[in-house]
Amino acid sequence: MEISNQSTPSTHLIAGASRGIGRSLVDQSIAAGHQVYALSRTPPASMPAGCQWITGDVSDPSSFADQLPEQIDALTYCPGKVVLGPLKRLRPEQVLEAYQTNVLDAFTLIQSLLPKLSGSIVLFSSVAARTGLPNHCAISAAKSGLEGFGIALAAELAPKVRVNLVAPTLTPTEMGLAMVGGEKMIPMIEGRHPLKKLPTVEEAAATALFLHSSGAASMTGQILKVDGGMSRVKVG
Repeated sequence: MEISNQSTPSTHLIAGASRGIGRSLVDQSIAAGHQVYALSRTPPASMPAGCQWITGDVSDPSSFADQLPEQIDALTYCPGKVVLGPLKRLRPEQVLEAYQTNVLDAFTLIQSLLPKLSGSIVLFSSVAARTGLPNHCAISAAKSGLEGFGIALAAELAPKVRVNLVAPTLTPTEMGLAMVGGEKMIPMIEGRHPLKKLPTVEEAAATALFLHSSGAASMTGQILKVDGGMSRVKVG
């Protein structure tokens, strides 16, 4: 059974659900009629109706295993530490932290859920995985590793489980705005994108929901870039 925006409700586990894209995906998935299990290290300020919230750390799945459903039709992995900084100032432990939260924690969670998984997995990468950007060495390395993991996983889990990735550019979340110096920087950053806009969290979440749907039933091992054309289109 796979998530469909119009048909039989499915069970959707969303890791990293308390803020940003993850929280938007919770709301959209509930609205689409799916049975939602939301996982985060801390509970949200306001608990959405229509889902079961699980407080736990993805690096330790055994701590919340008893709260999970017997079958998971869709898994979306949203966590991942974004580490920025010039190479000369980066510390090895920062690079390791980016890799741990983006790749190793995803590996740990998915490995623990294998007996329950069917349908679809969506991972969140970044435009920085395939586009050279200054101050992005740590996160570029981590997200590139996540993309390699996801594509290999798609081969290993086929045909039972599809695996795809969403690679957005900067989205104006609380964390995203903090990284770039606040909303005052958004017009300048938007100007670097061919579409002269940044994707909203709702757009990024909707892309993940599509990849879980029956409309994407023939897609696996793919990376959908929600980046305003930044990675592929040059204008002017």
